[in-house]
Amino acid sequence: MSFEEMVVALVGSIGAFALVGYLAAKTFNLVKTWINRNKGGVPEEEFNRLARAFMDYKKNSQRRLEHLEAIIADEEPNSQTQEQEQKPPKQIDAPNKEIEIEDSESASQGSLSSDHNNLRNMLRE
Repeated sequence: MSFEEMVVALVGSIGAFALVGYLAAKTFNLVKTWINRNKGGVPEEEFNRLARAFMDYKKNSQRRLEHLEAIIADEEPNSQTQEQEQKPPKQIDAPNKEIEIEDSESASQGSLSSDHNNLRNMLRE
């Protein structure tokens, strides 16, 4: 066996041992994780605190819903329709705003003054 063959065999065996060690470590970590799967939950004190907070939230939301249902139940749908029939329909008034229209000729004559006027028009709107 020559020197080159010995070096290749040595490097190959070191690589094989490294690969076997890596796979063994990953398998060990996988087994360790599987064994400790039930221990990783929420601590009991924190769970109790969260449970109390959830129950308080549930009670408050239930109380709000009951309050809103009571408000809705107190309203009479017949009285609303009678009030709408008695009132005349509302008329919409036309707006009193004036609209300014600029000519394209006057806008092209003074670009600086037109930019200033356009800004004023935008602010009025």
